[in-house]
Amino acid sequence: MRWKFTTTGRFRSKLRIVLLSSLFLVSLSTLALAQAESSSLKGLIGVDVFKMIRDADLLGKTCLVILAIFSIMSWMVIVYKFLHIRQALVQTDAFVEICNQGSGKLEEAFRHASTYPDSPLAQILREGYLELEIENWYREGYGESIEMRIELAKVGVDRIFERTIAGEINHLESKLIFLATTSNVCPFIGLFGTVWGIMGTFQSLTDTQSVVLSSLAPGLSTALLTTVGGLFCAIPASVMYNFLTNQVRVLVSRMDAFALELSNVIQKEVMKQSVMV
Repeated sequence: MRWKFTTTGRFRSKLRIVLLSSLFLVSLSTLALAQAESSSLKGLIGVDVFKMIRDADLLGKTCLVILAIFSIMSWMVIVYKFLHIRQALVQTDAFVEICNQGSGKLEEAFRHASTYPDSPLAQILREGYLELEIENWYREGYGESIEMRIELAKVGVDRIFERTIAGEINHLESKLIFLATTSNVCPFIGLFGTVWGIMGTFQSLTDTQSVVLSSLAPGLSTALLTTVGGLFCAIPASVMYNFLTNQVRVLVSRMDAFALELSNVIQKEVMKQSVMV
């Protein structure tokens, strides 16, 4: 009997800490380097970003700090979840391959499952097999016919599968909500800064009889920078949220298909065990 499998993940806490700390340090180092090379940056992109930041008013700088925090944290989540789901896919493929190379027995697949803790299919098979072992394959303690014992086994393992799949989905989707929040909130923060900057610019125009360009700099810098900052945060977060959500959706469909197939295999195994008694 051959089965087709799928995946999810369970990343190590040490890897999570190292990844987040490294990415945070890299982000700070990049900002420091960019500020030190302000003239080179201006020559590269044609705009002196740090001069515009210095010219922005207090509220504009506050919006930029908030957007920078959102950006750094969203990139941490992007990298972490990409590696997380990638690990789940790799371990699932390996689990499928080693099971397909074996005899196809549940006991053998169960022994391999502990080697692949990041594969959701391995967890589904493991939980289902443990349920059968605990209930002694529904052979004892049930004064029912073979058909009724098979039905009891089906109901029991299906509930175990539903619980395990729900847990794996929650694990896969964890932290993705932050990307959705970033893609929705950051443009509004940028828009708020833009409106505030334009208001400041018009106020400068009405307060002075002769227009001096330097008096318009804080308002214009706030308006332009917060708009760019909001888009800079929201675009990658939105793209990666859609990509990672689609990956999770594919894994969920594979988990559902695997659970159905495994349920059929278990019913046949329970029938064989009942006949042998």
